[in-house]
Amino acid sequence: KLSEPPEMAEPYFDAVVSGDIECYVKNLLENDLNPENVDPTEMRPNSSYIRDFAIKGAKIVTQHPNYPDYLICEIETYRGCPRSIVGGCSFCTTPLYGPPDFRPVKDIVDEVKALYKLGIRAFRLGCQPDLFAYMAHGAGEEEFPRPNPEALRKLYSGIRRVAPNLRTLHMDNGNPGTIAKHPEECREIAKIIISYHTPGDVVALGIESADPKVIKANNLKTLPEESLEAIKLLNEVGAKRGYNGLPELLPGINFVHGLPGETRKTFELNYQFLKQILEEKLLVRRINIRQVIPFPGTRIERKSIYIIRKHKRIFKLYKEKIRREIDHEMLKIIIPTGTVLREVYTEKHIGNYTYARQLGTYPILTVIHERLPLGKYIDVKVADHGMRSVTAVPYPLDPNTATMNLLQTVPGIGKKVATRIVANRPYKDLKDFMEKLESMGIESKNVIKWFT
Repeated sequence: KLSEPPEMAEPYFDAVVSGDIECYVKNLLENDLNPENVDPTEMRPNSSYIRDFAIKGAKIVTQHPNYPDYLICEIETYRGCPRSIVGGCSFCTTPLYGPPDFRPVKDIVDEVKALYKLGIRAFRLGCQPDLFAYMAHGAGEEEFPRPNPEALRKLYSGIRRVAPNLRTLHMDNGNPGTIAKHPEECREIAKIIISYHTPGDVVALGIESADPKVIKANNLKTLPEESLEAIKLLNEVGAKRGYNGLPELLPGINFVHGLPGETRKTFELNYQFLKQILEEKLLVRRINIRQVIPFPGTRIERKSIYIIRKHKRIFKLYKEKIRREIDHEMLKIIIPTGTVLREVYTEKHIGNYTYARQLGTYPILTVIHERLPLGKYIDVKVADHGMRSVTAVPYPLDPNTATMNLLQTVPGIGKKVATRIVANRPYKDLKDFMEKLESMGIESKNVIKWFT
């Protein structure tokens, strides 16, 4: 479906702002709330313009229904794209803003400081096509400017200085081309990020396609071998498991379908690319498979609608195959059975189950076979894997109070064993529990790990 232009909504509103909302609101207030005297297309002159809006307007977060405990604030680092000088990717709107316009480190840090004072403890550095290119040398002159590790060090250390007890500090996008073409600088940046962030971080790589014909036709960033090099580098630096149970910093993959040049072979090439990653024992935190939305102003506009419709059936089958054969297997490697996930937040009940997630980028959906109190942070231990979720139990379990449903979730404890555990209560301590397990003919060595 083609995205609708802003003009479509004009009959229903006093104003439809296609420019920057902060400019419009400022001018509206200065003109006694008369929209007739305000230009809705006005854009901010530069990134520094939003400093006061970001800091003074931080208090708007207090109106969010999840404030303050379960709210992550995305912080803009810059607008525009280094690859705008060569046109950028065919489907993307970011190059329409032109070359990068970086926000000063102090502006970003001061915005975080204002939010932190209001009680916000989770932040995501986003709204940019490539964090590795923040303050890069030659930005606006080169397609892949040389990264600036020192600028990232100042940014991250500054955030940690004003938000010392934050719960989450994650990032968003990275350009695989930047990483492939500047591996040493990007390796240093990845290490800097890990020094200051929180584990479970994801570099969302806009690979978009592993089909060389699609890559060429749409001016995409990297060929498959270059994308693989970027994935390898991030694994080398970031695959180590952090304190919250997740690897420190892993790549994510974005694939976009419906682009000019796409054929049935594209789906096979993309699948084989992912299969190679799995076979080489590389880790990818999440695979985002989307169909392109043609936006006005981009080079594809209406071209992709026909391709999407033509490949509708194969796209559905291909996506299901990746979820089943790649995502499921990858999840079992990234979060093996027995992994303790710290501070998952109990969000909602569905039936007799509780659904919970850690607060961060692309959090793992955690299913607990019990109705637990909502709005609480708890530790859990992973018992099983779905295609994109895990089943877990609160950790540690209490042998005297754990329900039948929770006991049966533990690997090695079925309904029969769970019944015997319940029937032999109470247990004086874990030693007593272990002795009674052994007397029941149950090997306690593996079971006891879920109770300590």
